[in-house]
Amino acid sequence: MSFVLTVLVIWKVLIPTFLSGKNPVAIGLLITIGLTFSIIILVYGIDRRSLAAISGSVLGTLLTAVLSVFMVSGFKIHGAVMPYSESLLYAGYAHLNLTQIFTASIFIACSGAMMDVAVDITSAVDEVVQNGENISKVEAIKSGINVGRAVMGTMTTTLLLAYSGGFISLLMVFMAQGTPLLNILNLKYVSSEILHTLVGSFGLITVAPFTAFTSGLLIKKR
Repeated sequence: MSFVLTVLVIWKVLIPTFLSGKNPVAIGLLITIGLTFSIIILVYGIDRRSLAAISGSVLGTLLTAVLSVFMVSGFKIHGAVMPYSESLLYAGYAHLNLTQIFTASIFIACSGAMMDVAVDITSAVDEVVQNGENISKVEAIKSGINVGRAVMGTMTTTLLLAYSGGFISLLMVFMAQGTPLLNILNLKYVSSEILHTLVGSFGLITVAPFTAFTSGLLIKKR
C-alpha cells in the first residue's frame, strides 16, 4: 500500500505541481513530510512508535533540505545538470527554476532511506523497552544511538554505491582518457553527484540521534 501510495503521489501530485511552476523546494518538502506520515502510519498504525519514527525522520528531512539549499548555492551548481533538463525547457517549460528542482530532488531522493533508518531504530528501542521494563529513558536513548551507529556505517555506503553505480561508464571514460582528478571534481555533473552523496549522508547521520532521542522519550511512556 505504501509503495502504491508513493507512486500515485509522485505521478499525480509531485510532477504536475513542479510543472506548474510553483516553488519546488516548498512543495517537495511538504509532499515528502506527508509521505513520511502516511508510510510510517501504515507500518505502525497510530501510536507512540509512529510519532517517534515520524519525528526523527521529519527532523532529518528538514535538516537535509536546509543543507541542500545552502550547499547547492555554495557549489554553484545549476539545475541544468539534471538529465533531460534541456528537453524539458524545449518542451515549453522555460519558466521552470531547474536549480530549485535539483535542490528538491536531493532531499526527496534520500527521504526513503531516512524513513528506513527511523523505523529500524524505533523498532529496536521498542523491543528493548518491552523486554526490559526497568530500563530508564537515558538507557533507551543510548540503545537507540548504538543501533543507529551500526546502521549508519552501511547506509552511507549504500548511498555512495547507489549514486556512483549509475556513472560507472563515465568513470571508466575518465580513467581511460587519463583525466586529472582535479578536472573531474570540477565538472558540474560530477560535483552534483558528490553533493547528492554528501547531503544525503549528513541527513542520514542526523536521523539516528534524532530518532533515538524521540523513541527513548516517547516509547518509554507507553
